[in-house]
Amino acid sequence: MTIDQAALGNAVKAVVAAAHVDDPAALYRAVMPPAGTGTPPTEAAAWFGSLVIHLALTAAASSELERGCSRGAVSEWVEEVLGPVPTPARLRAEDPGRIDHVEAVSAAADYLRCREYAVDLIGVGLVEPDVAPDERAVDAHCAVTNDKDARITVMSMLGRLATDPGGRG
Repeated sequence: MTIDQAALGNAVKAVVAAAHVDDPAALYRAVMPPAGTGTPPTEAAAWFGSLVIHLALTAAASSELERGCSRGAVSEWVEEVLGPVPTPARLRAEDPGRIDHVEAVSAAADYLRCREYAVDLIGVGLVEPDVAPDERAVDAHCAVTNDKDARITVMSMLGRLATDPGGRG
């Protein structure tokens, strides 16, 4: 499958815009392949994989981090922009009647896993030209491409980390 680069560029812009205004419906529309829900699974996987990488590269370019910086530096920047990882207690406090302790612990762990994937993916855009990406980035890319829940969460994070069309970072 050949990925339409113009459609991919438009999708990146749409994801970034949706993430910056916290619009889940627009985010879901933005990540869809151009052919929509009728896209064959292998083509959809190629689309999502390409979109994740382009979002990661856009976030990396927005970061002001130096090529070759440590994973720790990327992680610190991500925390600075996105804020601290939510704790189970904070998640429960948001809706104590609906969210029980087990759900809160699971949600916090899932968020942390997705945050780590985002850090590893951003690292792809910060490696020196002669250096292969870290194996964790490859694993993160595979995991995000194949897990629809992680995919939308990571794409949202990467969109929030990228400079939005209005110029805010």
